[in-house]
Amino acid sequence: MTLTQERRNYKRLPKESRVVYKIVEYSSQEKELKEARYKDVGGGGLLLETAEPYSLGTLFKVTFDLQGWQKYYPGFLKFDQTSRSEPITVIGQVARVEELGEGNYEIGLKFLNIDERDREGIVRFIEENFGE
Repeated sequence: MTLTQERRNYKRLPKESRVVYKIVEYSSQEKELKEARYKDVGGGGLLLETAEPYSLGTLFKVTFDLQGWQKYYPGFLKFDQTSRSEPITVIGQVARVEELGEGNYEIGLKFLNIDERDREGIVRFIEENFGE
């Protein structure tokens, strides 16, 4: 494998939008919701820009929107799926951290727990709208 060879299993859509997240830890104290923005999205994960660095392996519960993705959600009946958009909620794990400077960090988040129909809708949305 060369250094320039793509290692991802899914195409990524370069898109910026708001995301809310909280750290998942096994403790009795509820973690606060935080906001960030995602810089790209694919069937396997998100690239977030945050004001805090996180350790590799940190678990996130993330809710984000991808306007229009539900049109591609698998299933027979679709009720007005082109005009509304439900948020997607996943559990992800920090797979990469890069300091951008000025107190900002890129966090590569790998989806660990995602409804497979949501993943399929995301993948189809990206392929249909931004495929080669």
